[in-house]
Amino acid sequence: MADAEVAGMVSAALEGGPSRGRLFEAATVWRTSRDPNLDHLLDDVARRAAAGDDTAVELLLELVHRLQLTRSAIAPIITDASSAEDVAQAALIAVELKIGTYEGRSKFRTWLFTVARNEALMAVRPRKADAEPVAEPPASSARFSSIVAYRVTMEALVESLAEPYRQTMHLQVFENLDYEGIAERLDVPIGTVRSRLAKARDLLWAAMREERERQLR
Repeated sequence: MADAEVAGMVSAALEGGPSRGRLFEAATVWRTSRDPNLDHLLDDVARRAAAGDDTAVELLLELVHRLQLTRSAIAPIITDASSAEDVAQAALIAVELKIGTYEGRSKFRTWLFTVARNEALMAVRPRKADAEPVAEPPASSARFSSIVAYRVTMEALVESLAEPYRQTMHLQVFENLDYEGIAERLDVPIGTVRSRLAKARDLLWAAMREERERQLR
């Protein structure tokens, strides 16, 4: 498929309706078959998102989530499935905040890999408060403790969100529901789910940043 055709698909999907579903279907097939059209698609959406198109940002985040595009960066560092999902959510938040720095010089997936890997490394980094002037524990034990602490922190932060953001984010992070699944569970339009998740990510990121600063004091 020519780049112009991919760009046309993106433009149609950004307008909503059936075109959005068709784009997700195509992206899923391309990911499974390792079709280079997937990179053309992601790069196109990422450039629009970086330019300030809020609808493109939302579409990009949903593509990353649906296609599990952060898995390859997170899995080698965090093997526990539940903790990996927490870090994947943190990576989504980081993408939303940092997408303005994407300049299109590399593939979006290369840029995303770096962002997701940094979030995974942050999750296993020993907390400053855990440092003790005693015999150092085995690396595997310290790594596991950090992951557990990260998951507990993530759960606490999500549960601290005000409604309806807490419930919406909980369904995505801990029950791994997609936008349609959340909309069906809550009996609300998909547009409402998108706006709630966007707000929830903003609130969660602010809380995560405050928690990280607290740990480094």
